[in-house]
Amino acid sequence: MTESFIHYLWQFQQFNKTLLQTTNQEPVKVFKTGILNTDAGPDFLNARLQIGEIEWVGNIEIHIRSSDWNQHLHQFDSGYNNVILHVVWEYDQPILRKDGSVIPTLALKTITETGLLAKYQMLVADGNTNAIPCAEQFGAVSELSKIAILDKALTKRLIQKSKLVEELLETNQGDWEETTYQLIARNFGFKLNSEAFLRLAQNLPLKVLQKHRDSLVQVEAMLFGQSGLLTKVDGYSEKLQQEYDFFATKFSLKEQALQAHEWKLMRTRPANFPTIRIAQLAKLIVQQKSFFSLFTQTESVDELRKALQVEQSAYWQENYHFAKKGAKKNTGLGKNSVDILLINTVIPLLACYAQKTDNQVFMDRAIAFLESFPAESNHIVDTWKSLGLSIKTAFDAQASIELFNNFCTPKKCLQCNIGIEILKK
Repeated sequence: MTESFIHYLWQFQQFNKTLLQTTNQEPVKVFKTGILNTDAGPDFLNARLQIGEIEWVGNIEIHIRSSDWNQHLHQFDSGYNNVILHVVWEYDQPILRKDGSVIPTLALKTITETGLLAKYQMLVADGNTNAIPCAEQFGAVSELSKIAILDKALTKRLIQKSKLVEELLETNQGDWEETTYQLIARNFGFKLNSEAFLRLAQNLPLKVLQKHRDSLVQVEAMLFGQSGLLTKVDGYSEKLQQEYDFFATKFSLKEQALQAHEWKLMRTRPANFPTIRIAQLAKLIVQQKSFFSLFTQTESVDELRKALQVEQSAYWQENYHFAKKGAKKNTGLGKNSVDILLINTVIPLLACYAQKTDNQVFMDRAIAFLESFPAESNHIVDTWKSLGLSIKTAFDAQASIELFNNFCTPKKCLQCNIGIEILKK
């Protein structure tokens, strides 16, 4: 038994309400179950019900056993003084308020259908080895429930992704331009080197690079020098080293420089080497005067794609590392890479900006952009597709990934519209 199951029972009133009464045999009528509280304090707020002859408005607290109230030390917390009903699975002792009065208790064990508990236990049981707990029942679930949970999951994902932007913004003391630069730099790492790219951007401010954006060589010199990947092995690298030494002294850069071992090169195709990505980022910095304006003011996905489809300098079209030529020419950022960059940069940026400015226009644009991108392909998306879930756009894919990672994997079936429908049937 879990408290989340009792939350579900109370929220959806999934028990026998005939002759409903407290453990003291006082009749109970529920007019309003209350609002589920996700913060500290009682579980449901502002409920309205009648106990005996008196109508009450207040909060509901939920436990597995009534004695859990004391175990959780609620008797010492004034935040629980307004609890009007204690909803439990089993009643094992009366609970008193601070003034000595008894808190009315409703026990659900004897008034809940055993089949309902069995369904729930089947979903969350350790023996259920399906990656998606409801896999066997998924085909019978209504399209409305599927759409509803995908919308809910995507909203949660956007909020979660915007938190990274918010953290960067706070570190940068509200500087949106520097934050956007660090965010896109992080995403140039494409997961494998994302943290190294982020540290590179944090240790080499955009303000410094923009002072020399009229020279691609100088921008490359600072980025490669600061990355720790710069080695003097040919004429080109010697020129970069000379430029970097000058700027490192001028801007006091070397103390913050990364080490070469911080970059992951194993099992990486030459076209995805961090050296190639750094060269592409350098070209983008030279071409774009303001990343923040580009990403927040552009209303067309095609325009954004065009802005990011950069081709690195000639040296990095031939080489994948210093003095190491590739078997074939290294082209610029491809369409798939550009789309991944946009999804992971523009969408969370717009979501965070919408929240900070209280402007729904930017959130609507983020969602519209997601509906414009094709769905990515990975094992999570493929798993959902095998169950018959329609995934056509990045909106669908992002929502399904969130649903899998943060609902299915931790088996939060009672917070999912699909799980709720299965239990109700």
